Amino acid sequence: MPETLWPTAAPHHGSPVPLESTLEAEFSASQLRELAKWLDVKLKGTSKSGYIDQVAEALKLRAEGADGTDAAVNAAGAEATPGVAMNASGEAILTGLNDEQADFIRRMLTARDADSPLPRSVAYMVWAKQFGSSANQKLAEVIESLRRRALLFPTITYYTTSFRDVYYQWLPLGRKVPVMKWRVEAKTTTDDGRPTTAGSVVVGRRSSVVNFLDAFESFLTTVLQAGVALRSPLKPHAKARQTHWLQQWEHDADDAERVLNSRPGWVPDPSVGIEVPVLSPFTPKGATLIETQTGLTESQCELILAIACALQLIQQPGPDQIALANMGAIEEWFGLSNEMKLRRAWTAWCEHIMAGLEIRGAMQIQRAAKVAEPFQVMRAIGARNLTPPQMAAEWCALRRYMTRVLIGVPAGKWLDWTTLRRQLFDFYADCAWTTTSRTEWWFAMNGRGKAETQRFEDWADTIGLVLECILRDSLAEFGAVETQIDDAGQLVTFRVTAVGEWLIGQSSNALPEGAQPTERQAEAIKWLDEVSLRVPPAPDRAELVSFVRQIADRGDQPFVFVFTAASIEQALSRGITLDEVTQRFKQAKLSLSKALTAQFKLIARRHGRVRVYPALAVLELADDLAVRELSLNTSLKQHIVYQISPRAVVLRAEAVDTLLEEMQEKGYTPGERGGEQSSK
Repeated sequence: MPETLWPTAAPHHGSPVPLESTLEAEFSASQLRELAKWLDVKLKGTSKSGYIDQVAEALKLRAEGADGTDAAVNAAGAEATPGVAMNASGEAILTGLNDEQADFIRRMLTARDADSPLPRSVAYMVWAKQFGSSANQKLAEVIESLRRRALLFPTITYYTTSFRDVYYQWLPLGRKVPVMKWRVEAKTTTDDGRPTTAGSVVVGRRSSVVNFLDAFESFLTTVLQAGVALRSPLKPHAKARQTHWLQQWEHDADDAERVLNSRPGWVPDPSVGIEVPVLSPFTPKGATLIETQTGLTESQCELILAIACALQLIQQPGPDQIALANMGAIEEWFGLSNEMKLRRAWTAWCEHIMAGLEIRGAMQIQRAAKVAEPFQVMRAIGARNLTPPQMAAEWCALRRYMTRVLIGVPAGKWLDWTTLRRQLFDFYADCAWTTTSRTEWWFAMNGRGKAETQRFEDWADTIGLVLECILRDSLAEFGAVETQIDDAGQLVTFRVTAVGEWLIGQSSNALPEGAQPTERQAEAIKWLDEVSLRVPPAPDRAELVSFVRQIADRGDQPFVFVFTAASIEQALSRGITLDEVTQRFKQAKLSLSKALTAQFKLIARRHGRVRVYPALAVLELADDLAVRELSLNTSLKQHIVYQISPRAVVLRAEAVDTLLEEMQEKGYTPGERGGEQSSK
């Protein structure tokens, strides 16, 4: 990975089901006919291959929700309540299934991503456990019934965890899938519609509404001007290089020393845990500075920085720990539509960012409440396959889990968080482990003991608190939810906004009004001199910027492009003519300077006969065989741009000194060296 690019989370997805070949291998002609009846497809012909093609097409249409009409939704038992619209087309896959099968699918697709392998142990925990002694039999029956419907298939998955399981893979589904419906509302409301609870004196305060795109671009503007100061990584333990469980991870050296000495005279126990630091990316001074420059809070800056890094809009910092803007990515970003910007930021938060934002937020809540032993995130030193990108993928998976939960709540209504939190615990307490196991990493409480996440009290103080932070912090910053926080800083109620419906429901409609950024007066395009053009970002300038990048080099300052002889020749090589440049600039109410026009014409006349290069040198040798001999015995061949004659070659100027040193060491004497030429 290039040094300027940030690492991103590495989610583990299952292999897509090859539908046609799977049907060929697992279904007979009679079974295909039964499957076609369920799909309401009248098969044509008599060949099995023809059946397979027709059934596969019908399955794909059903999975994509192409027939997700109101009738199909009602047949699946979905209620016509607010919030169902966010996943209505996903209900089509349930058509024709019984209540037991539909409930199983809803629970599984809420608990885990549809494209992620489904472990049998999770299916048991989330659905079958309710059946008591007959749980295993019921689970086997429902899985087999869905297999006959060609919805769920056994699969072979790579075991990244320390335990083995039986895995299944879903038929490739569309963007929207059926999920659990949650029955939860705030108990009462005040006169102005704000929720409260019976007997409560303090109603609470609403979350401040901040337009995400406004905040995001304010942050980017600050980075463009001065960069952003980040903290230095923790100093590693002295034995980090030769200790495998320290090599990839940032760690506290004292904690590593504790682990190394946990068994004096012996190798440390592989099940021993070492803390995973979840720290602010800023130094205290840097945090104050970025807050002052942007007007945002530290938590807002942390969220935006994490997303910007995942989108590669910011370069990794150098030794001075100042991270600068990635100009190419920034220019592309400012040329995107508002819908595309918000969608990309949302996807980065759901799938790519490395930072454990909500983990840190939960820790801060506990510290503010003066909890005696705030929880810690620990990892086993023997978990060799666990890497930081995999840990980040778990945090991203937890965010996606929470968004799937929100699909199943009524949108626009105030909902009681305490009630929903209890339902989530009862539904799937171990939702934090998607591709790894609790033996590889865990939450520690009461010093270094593992949190018992099957106990509600421990769950509420760890996973439950992280889910709360996803709601009250990240989703609120996106504008996806509005929250009510009491005076003790606890989340009381929340509701999904129109922006939340747009984001979570993957809507293709126009961006809701609440997410539209403030209109800004675009800075005028202007010539800085005869060859330097400044093109500040604006939504309607994406095509112009893309065109200018094809005919000019990027300058030293943001959004500045410089026309050079080499860039003009490259433009001509791409088939871009002076007339096209003139016409494009005229549309943007710009004109080329006389000097630049003359240079463009001169190079155009010579194009194909004369190559233009920046800063070259001519090396002339004493005889016709010298070039061949030097090419074999020195690095000459690597630096030749063009051979003029058997004795003379054109070189890149920066290579001349190195090449002369090689020639002198080997006893060769150069005859003549030409000076630097702007063109040859």
